[in-house]
Amino acid sequence: MLGNAQLYNGGAEASLATYDRALAAAEQEKPAPGQPDAAWKDFVATIYIGKGNALLKLKRNSDAVDAYNRSAEMASNTGLAYFNLCAVLYNIGDTQNSAAACRKCVQADPSRANAWFVLASDLFADAPVASTGKVTMTAETRQALEKYLELAPDGPHAADVKAMLDMAAH
Repeated sequence: MLGNAQLYNGGAEASLATYDRALAAAEQEKPAPGQPDAAWKDFVATIYIGKGNALLKLKRNSDAVDAYNRSAEMASNTGLAYFNLCAVLYNIGDTQNSAAACRKCVQADPSRANAWFVLASDLFADAPVASTGKVTMTAETRQALEKYLELAPDGPHAADVKAMLDMAAH
């Protein structure tokens, strides 16, 4: 909680140090072999999400990707970690890896509308344009666009999604 407070009050460096201390403390509290560890793993996964967010604020994108991957390895619900991955990778222009992370996100949490939007955007960006000027989109692209509209018909990306669908070759 301290790391989050520091991060959202402009102290990304202090936040990162707090997350690192929290990870070290969590390692000391790791359950013994054979003991239930699901709650501990979820706790550590949450710390890695925070650390990834701090690294992102510090513009250390590849380190943030590593932290989000660590979170996804540990979390019982990987949707948030994979969404963070897909968003970061999309923002740095890595549409192939972003799409892969988005697919994992929507598999883990199909109700995450923004993941469907980022997946559709990744796929749409790589779609060929026909001689008619229309975009030749795959069934997966269309499905992702339609799923976004199903989940968030008035969402912040609804107009963009409708425009992409209008640009599609039929």
